[in-house]
Amino acid sequence: MNLLSVEEIAKRFGERTLFADVTFGLDQGQKMALVAKNGEGKTTLLEMLSGDTNPDTGNIVWRNGISVGYLRQDNPFKEFKTVKEVLYGSDNDFVRALNSYEFAIENPNDDDAMQKALNLMDASKAWDYEAKIDKLLSIFGMDSLGKNQSIDLLSGGQKKRIALIKLIVDEPDVFILDEPTNHLDISMIEWLEEFLSGQNITLFMVTHDRYFLTRVCNQILELDNGSGYKYSGDYEYFLEKKAEREENLSAEIGKAKNLYRKEIEWMRRMPKARATKAKSREDRFYDTEKKAKQKINKDELQLSIKAERLGGKIVELHHVKKSFDNLKIVDDFNYTFKKGDKIGIAGKNGVGKTTFLNILMGLEEVDSGKVITGETVQFGYLSLIHI
Repeated sequence: MNLLSVEEIAKRFGERTLFADVTFGLDQGQKMALVAKNGEGKTTLLEMLSGDTNPDTGNIVWRNGISVGYLRQDNPFKEFKTVKEVLYGSDNDFVRALNSYEFAIENPNDDDAMQKALNLMDASKAWDYEAKIDKLLSIFGMDSLGKNQSIDLLSGGQKKRIALIKLIVDEPDVFILDEPTNHLDISMIEWLEEFLSGQNITLFMVTHDRYFLTRVCNQILELDNGSGYKYSGDYEYFLEKKAEREENLSAEIGKAKNLYRKEIEWMRRMPKARATKAKSREDRFYDTEKKAKQKINKDELQLSIKAERLGGKIVELHHVKKSFDNLKIVDDFNYTFKKGDKIGIAGKNGVGKTTFLNILMGLEEVDSGKVITGETVQFGYLSLIHI
């Protein structure tokens, strides 16, 4: 089911065109990442989707009845005073049911109000709402804050986490997220990855965390040199197809330059008063000139991967053999170290325990087989020093 249709939108600032003719759609359950170099219009596009600003031309159409939640980079809580007001101030079924229930408790003689409140609580499953908020506050390291804590006294990172919690409990139909992993530690990011990967979550986000993007998103929209390009696949697939696109564009520019050199001589020879056919050729000349003078921006798109973040691959040993003369350290040894493993190595003196550790660290070559280490793995090695 299509939730969003974006048709040929453009945005200009003065004489500068930020982007033009950008077209894409978002279906229910799709998770799309927006990637671009700095200054290409990522935040502007997010603001358009959220309704904060309008395109100069083109259309942005949301399906009727769709709720959209937007996680901003800046502080969205200027009208709130406390954490409680943020988390319980939303206009959703849960909060309406809770407010109705609180009113009924404060008016015990109003039986109709109590029955209505109980029905609303059951229908919206609001009984678990406060427990859900408390759980999220704990997950995002905010449980030590009192709910009457002033928002103004929170750090920028704490405000961003409260905004993320509020968005999750609001349960919008579509999440629009601007750098959601900023100010989160590894365990928080991993929880968010699992949550956003849910089948019923529809997502459009900007992130500079390549690992997070790859784990969560199945669609990529790139803004490049004022145009939009959509890719169905992960980040590695995007890089492959982007390289192909730039290679094809480079070939087209090369052909246009050759044609331009020929046509410019014709333009110089032709008189100002031209026949209809000549005028048509002149129009094609200007199209060719535009293509020939196009430049491919070779600046790299920078998406980072946090060095301390462990991926799924830690260390794998495949058919490893190592020996010194007649002493076999390992012989056709296979093992895959998993995240969270705690393994001890036991053996008599001289059987090769330290050699095995050096093999894991890449400090000792194996006789045969492979030792494969995950790209984000960093070793901390405390060796025995003889004094």
